[in-house]
Amino acid sequence: MTLLCRGPVQARDVAEALLLHDDAWGVRALDDGPVLQVCRDAGHPVITVLGVRRVDSLDEVERILPDAPALSTPLWWVDTVTPFGPEGEPGVSAALEASMELDAVCIVHGD
Repeated sequence: MTLLCRGPVQARDVAEALLLHDDAWGVRALDDGPVLQVCRDAGHPVITVLGVRRVDSLDEVERILPDAPALSTPLWWVDTVTPFGPEGEPGVSAALEASMELDAVCIVHGD
C-alpha cells in the first residue's frame, strides 16, 4: 500500500496512526533502522512502514501511480507492506483508517 500524505510525516507518525486501529498492537524497529513494523505480538507483524519520502513533483506520482487522484505537492509518500492473504487484512484496514488521521490518500495495490 502507498499512503500519500498532504502534510509532513515521519515513519513514527505513520506507525502511531496505525496503532489507533488496535490498542493491543505494538511497534518495533527492524534492524535498529528506519523501517517500523506494527505487530499483534512478537511473531505476528500486521503492517510494515518501509519509509517516507517527500515528493515535490506530481510527474513522479503519475508515473508510478497513474490511478492516483490529483493532489497538490509537496506530498509525503509512505510505502507499507502487509502479509499476503487474509493475514494482511488487519493491516489494510489499519492503513485505511490511518489515512484519515494523517490527511492522506491510501492506495491499496494488488488483490
